[in-house]
Amino acid sequence: VYRTKDGIFLDISQGGNGTQIHIYNSFFPQFGNSPIFNGTLDTDIKIGKDSRDYIKSKSGIYHLGVMYQGGLEGPLARIQVVPVLVVDSNVAGVYDTVIPDLSTSWEDYTRYDLKSGEKPKYDFDFTDEKPIILGSGNEFLVYDSNNDGKADYSAGTIGAQVLDVYGVIQNKTADVDKTLKAINGTLLPAFDSRGEFFGVMTDFLGHGTSSASSIASKGEQTYDIYNNTKQFTIKGVAPDAKIVPVKSLWVGDTVYAWLWLSGFDNQEHSWNFTGTPKVDIISNSWGVSNFPSFNAAPGMDVLSVILGILATPHSLDDNYPGVTIVSSAGNSGHGYGTIGLPNASPFGIAVGATTNNVFVGYGPFKDQPRFGNTTSHFNDIVDFSSKGPGIIGDPKPDLMSIGAHGFTPSNVLKTTKNSKEESFSLFGGTSMAAPLVSGSAAVLMEGLNKQSKEYDPFTIKNILMSTAKDLQNDPFTQGSGLVDVDKALSFVNAEEGIFLVHNNASYNNIKKILKPALESINSTSIGFEKFEFPTKIMPMTSWFAGHLLPGEHSKTTFTIENPTDKPIQISVKPTTISLIKNTQFDGTTKVRQQDSMLNKSDTFIPNYIKLSDIKEHKELGEFFDENPIPDKSSLMVLNLNFPFDNFMNKTDIIYANDMKISSLYLYDWIDKNNDTNIASSELSMINRAGSWGTVQELRISEPNEKFTGTPLVGVYPVPTRYSYYLGDTKQNSTSMEYTLSA
Repeated sequence: VYRTKDGIFLDISQGGNGTQIHIYNSFFPQFGNSPIFNGTLDTDIKIGKDSRDYIKSKSGIYHLGVMYQGGLEGPLARIQVVPVLVVDSNVAGVYDTVIPDLSTSWEDYTRYDLKSGEKPKYDFDFTDEKPIILGSGNEFLVYDSNNDGKADYSAGTIGAQVLDVYGVIQNKTADVDKTLKAINGTLLPAFDSRGEFFGVMTDFLGHGTSSASSIASKGEQTYDIYNNTKQFTIKGVAPDAKIVPVKSLWVGDTVYAWLWLSGFDNQEHSWNFTGTPKVDIISNSWGVSNFPSFNAAPGMDVLSVILGILATPHSLDDNYPGVTIVSSAGNSGHGYGTIGLPNASPFGIAVGATTNNVFVGYGPFKDQPRFGNTTSHFNDIVDFSSKGPGIIGDPKPDLMSIGAHGFTPSNVLKTTKNSKEESFSLFGGTSMAAPLVSGSAAVLMEGLNKQSKEYDPFTIKNILMSTAKDLQNDPFTQGSGLVDVDKALSFVNAEEGIFLVHNNASYNNIKKILKPALESINSTSIGFEKFEFPTKIMPMTSWFAGHLLPGEHSKTTFTIENPTDKPIQISVKPTTISLIKNTQFDGTTKVRQQDSMLNKSDTFIPNYIKLSDIKEHKELGEFFDENPIPDKSSLMVLNLNFPFDNFMNKTDIIYANDMKISSLYLYDWIDKNNDTNIASSELSMINRAGSWGTVQELRISEPNEKFTGTPLVGVYPVPTRYSYYLGDTKQNSTSMEYTLSA
């Protein structure tokens, strides 16, 4: 440390030799040869104004380091380099304070915006930064570059406990299983009192931030979402919930994370229950679709089985209460049997996705005719939502929630200095649906706690499933339906007419089938004497009869729980669901048609199918008459089919390198000016389907309730060809033959 007329400085340059430091490579093992690499700092850094006003270290020893990590916003990926100073501000030798030089890091991160020859204006000054003390409630590494009160840049949150997989600190590596990866190891403290290290939680992709904010955003920040000056807040479903973020997919140490969250501590090669889970709910917004890599089918694989064990009370310890585990069903629909792992775990809660058209008019969706002109429709099944059954035949998913799409607060990371972007993003997929159900479960638990009612993960699942809204789809598509937390609370509060249903056979039927998969797991290698499901019967709302050979039968007893002291009338009626009407139309797409009103280049409309176009097809033509939908219709399914030769160029030497895609839309058309011409401003999109394949499927629940005008189908030929590997090839597409059925 030295003093000049300009202030107090750390002597980093060391007479021109620089200071050597060890830097943790947060990209390892994906990138780099080692978790540690050497770096050199060669510029002195300011720590004070004068001898009376400077950053003090009680011991007189300052610890200097650099955070090295990735940042991603939109299509841009950049390296974040953050100089940090660690000091013992209260007791000599007990380090407790971090000062990050975020202004210098911001200059470095945005240096690509500079004009040719212009250099970043690094200040190398810790005195203008906010000191961070763990436990203060202000552990966020955020920076407001223009002092407008809104953060522009974030480098994460201090306070993470890091699993020392590679023995960087303790010189003791973890055992890395071929499938489960790290299954033990030293969990480092969030802040080393010797000042050697501290843990930082970062969200490279923003996916975890959006998942968490779907649950716990308090809705205090306002956003100009549609760029029309109208301000919106974005509030999570359980804004008072506390989130424990866990990054476990980077190395693959998912099981370690699950066990730790469930209240188990690792000691050497064994796991022991501490007496209390660290969380009430584990929310998994991820899944594995390429399940052959696990050498097991979803539901019978090791991850799914362990998830089921952790969701079951008394499974790993007599005092273990179980943890509610919610998983996204996956985005591999619309086909049946597409649910992945560990989402197919029978005792977890798997969540599929429904629509919410709030994205219409936002950003890249604005002035795009195929999306219509309103946000008024919601709560239909999304085409990409994975479907059951699970591999054992049990009904999955269990519940549904919004997944296409919604807005969430996002990671604070602007791509340019002058960017007007705000820190929110459009989020979606079953990755969004799962945390919304997790938040609903949290609200339900809060309600049960207020009533001093006991519960376990099966209770939570059964209440949510018993009170869900039926979307009129089959159980392999929707489970029991759309989660309804208000109705779930009505059951807890013993409101009249709300009841719970469960049976006593599904649990044992599933357990019997899972037994071989359970016995195949080498539990001792993970750190447990034995994995087993308890003998006590767990009530389940969903009914699964087990595996039956021809001539065999299965039975169960259903119990209806009435939470009130008043009698309720229950009617059980057999219902036959049948196809009321089926129509079909053959056509050929017309590519690159423009909207008559917008008339913008590179902006095209779907091929609208109306009565005048299909007179020769009387059946489908009736679909557009005054009463096109049969009165008793509970579900409408549209399918769009293409010949494989139209979809993929089989002459290309690379498979799936040249494809043509057409998506499917359904609108409510109100001809505002009675000119019989269709304009996008007159369309309200109800649902869409846009998978890459030869079939599109679109579902509408209670179709008679969705239209005030004329039902209109749109077949949208994507104007350019696509490669599975490279995306948009920028080559103009051509027409496709199709068959549309309703």
